[in-house]
Amino acid sequence: MKLWGFKRVILVLIGLLFAISACGATELEQVILNLSENAEVQGQWILLGEIAEITGPKELVAEVSKVNAGAAPRPGSSRRLTKGQIEVRLRQAGIDVKKVEFAGPLEVQIFGRNERKEQNTKAEENGILLHDVVVAARDLRRGDIITAEDLKIAKVELRNAKPDGRGIEELIGLRAKRTILQDTAFTSLNVEPIPVIERGDNVTIVVYTGSLVVTAPGVAKGTGGIGETVSVENSLSKQIVQAEIIDKETVQVNMRGSGTP
Repeated sequence: MKLWGFKRVILVLIGLLFAISACGATELEQVILNLSENAEVQGQWILLGEIAEITGPKELVAEVSKVNAGAAPRPGSSRRLTKGQIEVRLRQAGIDVKKVEFAGPLEVQIFGRNERKEQNTKAEENGILLHDVVVAARDLRRGDIITAEDLKIAKVELRNAKPDGRGIEELIGLRAKRTILQDTAFTSLNVEPIPVIERGDNVTIVVYTGSLVVTAPGVAKGTGGIGETVSVENSLSKQIVQAEIIDKETVQVNMRGSGTP
């Protein structure tokens, strides 16, 4: 009887083992995210669907494609986005990273693209080259937040400078760094992103090294908006590093140029 009882226990365990194996063998719904080595985006934000080819179940593809991967670089500039950063953004969007399989490059270089083509005309009466640029539609004071009503396109002579290249949509929501008189062209010298981090704010420093993510507490030593670089003091090591602002609570250190926290 004891032997028969022991055999029954063994049979039950074997049955459970097969049941667990069957559950483990259930195929997880996944998409394949194939990053491009280089990508161009326009507008304020980077969407995963703009920088990668995403294949798989239709609904999951649509969900992943709409994930905001961070601030887009300004026209004429670029930024690097790694697999680790994308995984952080997926988690923030509530998507299980196990449902996303990465293929191809593990990082992408993203370039900002102008939303409109630069148009130049030449004044026949004096040969002066004019540029179609966005200018102030009224006088703006330092600290004013720029709206669509504050902007217009005009032909302006730029003697020793190149056109800024940003369209109206890219300037809306920026802040005047100084007084801007009516009909003055906008440049990085007179407008800036609205700061999301102020000097003295507590932040989380993030460093990506391949598939490893390292974090540390820090204190901002400057002010800046999303996508800008700010000095941050590591609260543990007291080392000062240069980091890119990801959001109001997070900054990222580029291992290639800013040291480690």
